Amino acid sequence: MLRYIGKRLLWMIPIVLGVTILVFTMMTFCPGDPAEIILGTTATEADLVAKRVELGLDKPFVVRLATYMSDVFIHFDFGKSWITNVDIISTIMDRMPRTLTLTIVTLVVAFGLGIPLGIMAATHQNRWQDHVSMVLALIGVAIPNFWLALLLVLLFSVKLGWLPAMGIGTGIAGLKYYVLPAIANCAGALANCARQTRSSMLDVIRADYITTARSKGVPENAVIVKHALKNALIPIITMMGTSFGRLLGGAMIIETIFTIPGMGTYIIGAVNNRDYPIVQGGTIILAISFSLMMLLIDLLYAAVDPRIKAQYSSAKKGKKVKK
Repeated sequence: MLRYIGKRLLWMIPIVLGVTILVFTMMTFCPGDPAEIILGTTATEADLVAKRVELGLDKPFVVRLATYMSDVFIHFDFGKSWITNVDIISTIMDRMPRTLTLTIVTLVVAFGLGIPLGIMAATHQNRWQDHVSMVLALIGVAIPNFWLALLLVLLFSVKLGWLPAMGIGTGIAGLKYYVLPAIANCAGALANCARQTRSSMLDVIRADYITTARSKGVPENAVIVKHALKNALIPIITMMGTSFGRLLGGAMIIETIFTIPGMGTYIIGAVNNRDYPIVQGGTIILAISFSLMMLLIDLLYAAVDPRIKAQYSSAKKGKKVKK
């Protein structure tokens, strides 16, 4: 199992390096002069030249890229904001937990509701439960998350006053600030989860071993949960990993609407201010978070499907035998 984890961790290296090179290249060739953005249009040519030298913009692209990658991956230094001159990594470490909390809460809500909805649709195929579930899933896919967020704020915050409309709290009481953002952000993921669960369950419940379990008198709930669902989890787990990436990106929009001081508001503010070091550093951290999530998904594969775990165990035993 350790070999399996090590192999997956090694795959993260080219992914993160590729993201770093791509983002740095895009930021470098974006229109606009960073020196002029920082100093303003009233700056003299001498001030602009001095600022470019200070930022290292007078050096060739390859040299700047190598210096940046060295600072990030060897010294873990993402630099400072061009606008506020505040250390980027300390700000990211302060904001990232809020974004991850929102994303994880959204993921739990989406799959906590989507899986039962998909099971109900599959076990009642072509009945009213199936039709209602799929109509709800279609609506969830069609509704934009920012529009749903505004509706939720108008209803539950402005009209009813049940939940806060913006900001963030601390401790257990602070979880109520994540309720509306999580619901707004999870609509698409919940719908896709329900549809994927229904499709996977329909493939499994027609299998011979399910018919055998029922013929032996196994209770229907046990047949569905212990036998059918367990063998239908692989595509659902795969979707969980891809949904994490989409929800992490969607959290940026949701954070802006609900004024949550997370990575979304941080990066969007940096884009508006042309603060390129923040955009680069934030994107790299988000890429690393997504890669770690995919590693967790791979580990869940091995936990759910013994055949995957057995492949690495047998490979390891085979090497020992050859020696």
